[in-house]
Amino acid sequence: MTNILIRSEPCPQCGAEMLWTQNAWHSGDAVGAAYRCLNGHVIDPALTRQCPNCGVHDTIATGVSDRAQQYRCLRCDNAFAVARSSSTSITT
Repeated sequence: MTNILIRSEPCPQCGAEMLWTQNAWHSGDAVGAAYRCLNGHVIDPALTRQCPNCGVHDTIATGVSDRAQQYRCLRCDNAFAVARSSSTSITT
C-alpha cells in the first residue's frame, strides 16, 4: 500500500523523501501544511496544488498560460489548471 503523505519526487535540495507535514510552511504569521524532508527542507505549498480528482498535493506544474497554471497529479495522473487570478481549479 502506498503512503499518500509521501511525495513521489524526492527533495530537490538533498534527495531525501518528502512528507506532507502540518505546520511546515511559515510565511509571516501564516502557518500551513507543506512537503518537508527529514533534513528540514520545505516546498512552497503554492507549487504543489491539491488535485481536484484524488485530493492529494503530490502535483507538479507543467505549464502556464495567460489564464491559468497547469498541473499534473503524480498519483492519479489527472491534468488540471488553476486560474491565475484565483484558486479555482479547471479539470482538463
